[in-house]
Formats: sequence, structure tokens, C-alpha cells
Amino acid sequence: MFDWQAEMSVPAALPKAARVIIPPPPVASPVISFAQALTASTKAVSNDNLPQPLIRGERVSIKITQDIYEKGMAVCKTNLRGRLVLNKGDKPYATKEFQSKLQKLWKTTRAWSMMSLGRGYYEFFFATKMDMGTVRAAGTVNLEARCPSTV
Repeated sequence: MFDWQAEMSVPAALPKAARVIIPPPPVASPVISFAQALTASTKAVSNDNLPQPLIRGERVSIKITQDIYEKGMAVCKTNLRGRLVLNKGDKPYATKEFQSKLQKLWKTTRAWSMMSLGRGYYEFFFATKMDMGTVRAAGTVNLEARCPSTV
């Protein structure tokens, strides 16, 4: 007879010591990422230069160098995230159509790019802090400039 209540009453304790997660051995055939499968890109991407994660107590920890941290922070200083909010009944915009409408509204000195994050969220990459500041100062924009109807 199995007493399931006795088995479930004692929670399993996690080890307290830090341990290194060892990646699986390389596979003979090249493994492609999900993004590569979607874009039909066959160029192999190596994860050899990525830091190894550690388990410290109940948390996963990844050590990065100060140089990599500073490079990442520098990139973030010229990025913005935004969301496209549609009214009920509006047709969704294609990313290229959305970008062309924003290019007409945003008067930047240099080129900028954007990337969809899904569910209406986008990341915008600017060449300069000044361009990012200009766009940020503009605030919310209306992509459909509707003229008020006269009655």
C-alpha cells in the first residue's frame, strides 16, 4: 500500500551548494535555432562564447564581465519600446506599413529601425540619443489623422 499523503507532506529540499550546469555534448548534425527555422537560415550559431549558468541556492546566476555589461548599457541608451494600440474594428498594420507611417511622423536626423516584440509591442533602435529624445518628446502619436466630421 502506498501512502501518498505521507509522500506529499515532506517537500524535497534543494541543494544549497552552487553547481555548474554542464551543456549536453555536441550533436553530429548541426542544430538550428527556432529563429533560423523560421527564416530558413542555415548558418549555424555557436553558443560557445556565452557564459555558463550557475545554480546558487534556488536561483540561476550568470556572470558577465564589466565590459559586456557596459556595452549592453550603451546600446540601451538609444532604444525605446512602444506599443501600437488599435481601436475596436481597426485593421492591424503590417510592420512595414507601421514603420513607413512612423517615418513620416518622426523627424529624425539619422535612420532608425524597429523590431516587433509581439502582441503590439515594438523595440525602436535609434542611431543617436538626440533622435531618441526627439521621438520620446513627441509622445503618443495618432497614425490615423481623422478630420472631424462636419454636421
